[in-house]
Amino acid sequence: MMEQHVIKRFRLWLLMPLLIVSFSLSAQVKYILLPDQPQDFILDNYKLSTDNLYGIKKSVELFSLTFIDGIAIDRNKLDQHKDLNLILMVVLPDLEGKRDWTEIDLDSIKNDTIPHQYLKRLLRANTYADFDKTYGAKTKYFDEYQIIRKIGNKYYSSKHCLIQFFAIRNRPSIFQNMFGTINIEQEPIKITEMEAIFKKRYPNEEFPAYTIGNTPYDYPTFDYLRDRREYLSKVVKFKNGKMGYQFWTYTDWHTHDHELEVDRGIDRFVYVPGKGIVGGSFDFYFYFHRKKLPIKYSDFLNNVKEEKVMIAPEFKV
Repeated sequence: MMEQHVIKRFRLWLLMPLLIVSFSLSAQVKYILLPDQPQDFILDNYKLSTDNLYGIKKSVELFSLTFIDGIAIDRNKLDQHKDLNLILMVVLPDLEGKRDWTEIDLDSIKNDTIPHQYLKRLLRANTYADFDKTYGAKTKYFDEYQIIRKIGNKYYSSKHCLIQFFAIRNRPSIFQNMFGTINIEQEPIKITEMEAIFKKRYPNEEFPAYTIGNTPYDYPTFDYLRDRREYLSKVVKFKNGKMGYQFWTYTDWHTHDHELEVDRGIDRFVYVPGKGIVGGSFDFYFYFHRKKLPIKYSDFLNNVKEEKVMIAPEFKV
């Protein structure tokens, strides 16, 4: 028996380097090349200033990819479709340095560049689109994928990239709205109105959306997988004549202070039909870097309660 035990341990030590290499390869960053002229989806790009919301002169870039599986899509006919898919790729500012984008040689990453079809499979996996699959809590990806854009004759890779997915399903509120759904036909409800309803039902609990900074052991009454949802807050008419739909995300803060709460993603956002997501907030990222910002805890909390967002300059009220 002793001899067999030694042999098993010896085999394990032999396998360890292979396991480490396998994990390293699986954890390697993958790249997504943004095409100059997309064929099977609509690409919208916006730049947001972080100054008013987070007190620092930086910018956030949004890339919205809108498409329908298996159907050629026309921007001018988007209002004819009730069901669309949207992939949001966000380049968040480098708060440790000064480079949000870095020049890159495409040949050096050709084996780590993924096709757009892979992104569509990720969307299906993160919007509960396949009825025969098992789903976990994770629906967003931070720094696991970086996007590449072409400027002039050079290519640049993002340094910090968040990717999340939405199923656009416009229908009356009586229908289910799974986490990751944009529905502009919902009955609007503000976050403070939802807070009042929550407090009436759970008078001794803290409203989940306000639990910023709590430890993972201070959970309020919140069913994490069942309760998460995007709520329509209001409809906004912009000066350019477009109608915007502002949403807030009903979810809690459930990680330690020193961890990125990636699950929150773009926790408040503005969606414009035919134009993608044109504004939002990223409290999970900026709260993580709060020591580098001139704003206080109370400012973060007020931003949530007042549903403040950054907005692209093309879309002003």
